[in-house]
Amino acid sequence: MLRGKGLNLTKTRTRLIVLIALILVILAFAPYFLSLYYLSILRNLLMWLALSISWHFFSGSTKYISLGSAAFFGIGIYFTAKYLQLSNAGDFPVLPLPVIVLLAGLVNFALALVIGLVTLRLRGIYFAILTFSVSMVISNVIQWWEITITGTRGTYFPLFDFQTAYYAIFACTIVTLLLTTLLRRSKFGLALKMIGESEEAAVHVGVNASFIKTLGFAISAMLIGFMGGCFTTRLSGYVNSDIAFNSLYNFMPAVMTLLGGAGTVYGPIIGSTTMSLLSEYLRVALSHYFLIILGVILIAIVIFMPDGIMGMVEKIKTTKLFRSKSAKAPEKPP
Repeated sequence: MLRGKGLNLTKTRTRLIVLIALILVILAFAPYFLSLYYLSILRNLLMWLALSISWHFFSGSTKYISLGSAAFFGIGIYFTAKYLQLSNAGDFPVLPLPVIVLLAGLVNFALALVIGLVTLRLRGIYFAILTFSVSMVISNVIQWWEITITGTRGTYFPLFDFQTAYYAIFACTIVTLLLTTLLRRSKFGLALKMIGESEEAAVHVGVNASFIKTLGFAISAMLIGFMGGCFTTRLSGYVNSDIAFNSLYNFMPAVMTLLGGAGTVYGPIIGSTTMSLLSEYLRVALSHYFLIILGVILIAIVIFMPDGIMGMVEKIKTTKLFRSKSAKAPEKPP
């Protein structure tokens, strides 16, 4: 019996690996058979997927809800755009795009370490509000720096072709998936989850909660910064603070993860895919009412689906299992 279960588990894993490999191959060759419109939808889906997974890595594990993703995303964009501008002018050495994106992520990592040391002393709504405030402050500082110091409203940098933009975002999404999966299965990932379950109990068994939280927050910010750097290739050679620090980047990763189910690994994947496709449909079909309808849908999700899509699936599975067991149970004799 145990051998049968082991074989079934091996078959399931093999099928999953084959399915993932097939999806990766399709995504890798998508620019060769998709039109530019559908490729742009796929590119946006991959971007939101990476941002949601990055957000879930820290906030989904520790239950510290961060609303400051736009700060790290925007810094990733600005660092990459500014470096490209200065290297094109001959002021900075010319570096490959992956190296520039890596530097943008490391800048976010260092900044998040400093922010985390201060903000992670707070919990609940106080942490969420403070991270959102940090995002707004950084956005306003960069806007002030642009207008007052440089005398320009934005940054101009060399254009990238459509395929380069797609493959940059695709590669960043794969890196984010691999890195978060490896870290989640490590002792570090287990410590993050323990903090989310009960921080006091985690500290009691020897977990350095302050260090683990700060490092987890910094890694999440670094991954968001990677995507910000890659997203620069999608922009039309120009960026300003309104584009880079759009408040949607603060809220959408959290909303997408909650839609899919923050308590599961697949929640960010399902939520980001569903929400990005739904947003695109509403934007095209009902452009004048897009934000209103989206807001109503989100309110309904919070009220009727607090555990997200995966939570509803688990409830359905549990109900079916209970009914099947009840049907098979023998009736007691009178």
